[in-house]
Amino acid sequence: MKKFLANYKNQLFISLMLIFIASILLQWVQISNKNLYLGYDWIFHYNRFYDAAQQIKDGNLQYFISMYGFSQSGRIINALYGPMFAYLNGLFLLISRSWFSYQLFSNFLITFLSASSMFWLLIKNKIRIPISLIFSIMYSSFYMIQSWTFNQSFGNWGAFILPLVVLAATRFLRESYSKKDLAFLAFVMTLAIQIHVLTVLFSVIILIPFFVFGFLHSKNKKTLFMYTFIAALATIFMTANVWYPLLEVNMENQLMRPAVVWNMENHAVRLDLFKPYKDFSLVVCLLFIGQFLAAIYSKMNILNRLTTITSFGLFALSSKVFPWNDITDKFPSISIIQFPGRLLLPAVVLIILALSLSMETILDNKGTRIDKRIIIYPILFLMLLGSVKGHMDYSNKELQNWKGTELFSSTKNVIFKTKDLESLRNSFKAKDLGAPFRLIKKRNSDYLPVADKSLAYDKEFHPYGKQKRTIIENPINEKLTKKVKNHQLVISWRSNGEETLLPLIIYNRTNVVVNGEQLDNAQIKTNEIGGLIVQPQKGENTVKISYKASFVFYYMLFISILSWFLFALWQIIRVLK
Repeated sequence: MKKFLANYKNQLFISLMLIFIASILLQWVQISNKNLYLGYDWIFHYNRFYDAAQQIKDGNLQYFISMYGFSQSGRIINALYGPMFAYLNGLFLLISRSWFSYQLFSNFLITFLSASSMFWLLIKNKIRIPISLIFSIMYSSFYMIQSWTFNQSFGNWGAFILPLVVLAATRFLRESYSKKDLAFLAFVMTLAIQIHVLTVLFSVIILIPFFVFGFLHSKNKKTLFMYTFIAALATIFMTANVWYPLLEVNMENQLMRPAVVWNMENHAVRLDLFKPYKDFSLVVCLLFIGQFLAAIYSKMNILNRLTTITSFGLFALSSKVFPWNDITDKFPSISIIQFPGRLLLPAVVLIILALSLSMETILDNKGTRIDKRIIIYPILFLMLLGSVKGHMDYSNKELQNWKGTELFSSTKNVIFKTKDLESLRNSFKAKDLGAPFRLIKKRNSDYLPVADKSLAYDKEFHPYGKQKRTIIENPINEKLTKKVKNHQLVISWRSNGEETLLPLIIYNRTNVVVNGEQLDNAQIKTNEIGGLIVQPQKGENTVKISYKASFVFYYMLFISILSWFLFALWQIIRVLK
């Protein structure tokens, strides 16, 4: 047994098994109570995944418009928001067969992947296994990662990508930059773009200081620059299916931006001692304090210094110290970040690496007779217990919402079609995946095509009410029959011949057929948020909508698929050599 445990590969395997078990145990409250956690973003993202799942199930694939989700309104969402990852989650949803099973699986998945990627980052930077294991599980239990579990905050999927980004960044500091490093950088950045575009911004912020420092001190600047440039090109090719639709749809339509946060400082990091499971918790605070003290009293190598400086820089940006409101007044486009507190996540990834490096330096210092492990390991273990306890406390708090009278804590802009709580709860455990969306709807204006560009940036324009009247509570809804056939969304109703606002959103390339007649763009009439207005005939009427994607889009999609194939082939050949 001792021989087995002494083997380094066996230690790695056991560590991954412990991470696997810990990832399950962190979901224990949900497993034992069979509850769901429904946060402020669940309706938006679960609609996305439901739409993707039904497309796969029925074989009616439509890359752009929503034919099943978002009240079957034809809105463009997934094409602008990690399309391939949406289809992957749709597949997970089909396999899971209920929202409860899907949520439990996805919560486990983000926990396991986050812990595993952090473990890999630390091991690759020569941090000993016990420290790597404790920090990895601790990291995965933080609220900033588990916000996907509790709030369905999609940006937190970046929690498993950012440790890989930091690992790619540390490779810039090596004496020689290899093709293997090139491939890893391209893969990580491609993964970030395919999943969550804003994570790419954080990734670039991390990469820049490491690249600049590595380039200035490199003995082979030309190789480093060329390999990084090639990695960037490879990333562009492999993500053409993401960035091109984003450009095309935005250039051809005036889209409402995701919810604009005008007072960004309200969403900056603050220390919360009374609710340590949220925001800048006590355990996270101790990470920064610990590294601050280590920076003063111990020697730091170049990697540790650069990691520490970058981490504290990001931490400052995430906090109320930075004048976000003044900056966004001068540069409104910066408001795309929405919540400055999001910058705490990359700061924490970096501070964990920095503190781990400091601990390695301290443990390697043989200048004292005291075995420093008997001090460091108990402190780490206590921090781990504190973090896990915070997670469990919050899990139980959110459980009370599910058992209570509102099911979830954030009901702003939410519209319930029934007040029967048991029916609402059961809808999430039913095999009919669309059941929750018939009972619960939410006003949301993301990516609606407004008639005038100025409306998209007008503080006085209130699209939520327009969206509610156009789609959610449109009187025509009770008369409509909707179905999806041959990649088209088909709606039928009887009319007395009066002009009618239909719950369909029309974009520049949306193909509209009314009673067999194809309308060109000049004939299509819409309201301020793109709602279709038609002049029906008396009696039966049918409207069909689809999306006529450009030839360039299909070309870009082909380039993306081909690039992935060539990249995978290159890696296979490289490994077999």
